[in-house]
Amino acid sequence: MVEITPEECAAIERDIEREFAHEFWLAGDLRYKLWPQQEIIYDQIRALPHNIDEAVVLCARQFGKSHLGVILAVEDCIRHDDVCILIIGPTLKQTREIVAPRLRRIMHDAPPGLIRPSKSEGKWYIGTSELVIGGMDVNSSAQRGKTVQTVYVEEIVESKEDDYLEALRSDIGPALTHSNFGKIIFLTTLPKVPDHPFITDTMARAEINGTLYKFTIDDNKALTPEQYDACVRRAGGKHTDDFKREYLCQIIRDRKLVIIPDYDARIHVEEFPYPPWINMELYTDWGGVRDKTVTLLMGYDFLRGMDLVYDELYWEPNTPTKRIVDDWLARWKDIIVKEHYIDAPGQLHVDLRDTHKISFKGVNKEDWESNINAMANRFTVNKIRIHPKCKLLKQTAQSGIFNKQRNDFERTQALGHMDAAAALMYGIRHLDRTSPFPVQSVPNQFHYTPPVAPSPVVIPQRGFTQRGIRKFGEK
Repeated sequence: MVEITPEECAAIERDIEREFAHEFWLAGDLRYKLWPQQEIIYDQIRALPHNIDEAVVLCARQFGKSHLGVILAVEDCIRHDDVCILIIGPTLKQTREIVAPRLRRIMHDAPPGLIRPSKSEGKWYIGTSELVIGGMDVNSSAQRGKTVQTVYVEEIVESKEDDYLEALRSDIGPALTHSNFGKIIFLTTLPKVPDHPFITDTMARAEINGTLYKFTIDDNKALTPEQYDACVRRAGGKHTDDFKREYLCQIIRDRKLVIIPDYDARIHVEEFPYPPWINMELYTDWGGVRDKTVTLLMGYDFLRGMDLVYDELYWEPNTPTKRIVDDWLARWKDIIVKEHYIDAPGQLHVDLRDTHKISFKGVNKEDWESNINAMANRFTVNKIRIHPKCKLLKQTAQSGIFNKQRNDFERTQALGHMDAAAALMYGIRHLDRTSPFPVQSVPNQFHYTPPVAPSPVVIPQRGFTQRGIRKFGEK
């Protein structure tokens, strides 16, 4: 009988494990590489019927969704011949940094020659198919003309709204045209803006189709109590927006990102009649050839101590000046406008005054940060109301954001350069908040009495002594 050394026994076991692994690889079944909680998601995705072409899986941070996405993509490459499987994220660089190291770990026990890197960065040949890494910031369908079978969308939390829409409508969607029951699978946490099209469009559609799945940190059974507590601590506590969004999959407005953190449509949007006693003013942010032009009709409700935004007009970039002026006159011809403030280039100032006979004032732009803070604070102290017909302003107040450096507004296709927020910012800064009531007017329950000379005999109120008047009872 031949004795086998422990080293030889271990080598035989490794050979057997390698043979079994190779069989799983060639069958396109890598389930053995998943955690138990990942297997639940895996089963739901693999069980999607042919008529479903889109599914959304919301996962808490550290749930292993990126690892799962790579596993699914590799399996698809093996199960389908001569197709392209695409993994796409907010940017090409970010997606490559997520996918490449995970793929290297996954393929360590793959049969030799099954996975072959391409000369092009971010592309691998797996069997007869291709695994391609893309980003929403570039045209990821450099694979136009090839059959894209499945698209795995990885972590859209940092994706810009315009890039997201462009990627789905002009890039990914058309690339799936000739696929054999192709699908788009979203494996992600939620974006920081509640009106991101992923939430308003993609998630809403998935919920209707019954293909919206949520897995919170409480579903992650791989975490020890110590690891769970560490996640809570690093997020700043369970009460924070970061924890609710990143770990509980709740839709949250990121206060560090949005321009007006305390905006609440339930409070700040109110249908009110045209105030009879008010100084109405116009505030215009001129967009020119690149941005929207927005004009807001605003006034100050003196009795309520409330800034009112009664109406708005806005135009797309490259709108002729004459059309804008004509729209002003047509919309507000019956309203007495006390002042019109406009933020526009100097040459346009000349044209508006000399050619179009528009009287206006310039705006104060010396301290952009303080102007922003003053505008946001009117919502914080609940001293502003927006009429429901101001649709662009409402949407901007809800979803308008800063750029990453927080030194300018972000640009989006829907909201422009947050031009409605800029017009509101000028309004908050310059609004005439003096009393609009003339002497002897009696509006509602308010009566204005002009000051008169003091009477020779004055009995002051208890506890109040006016300078020069003796206290009551003194001789």
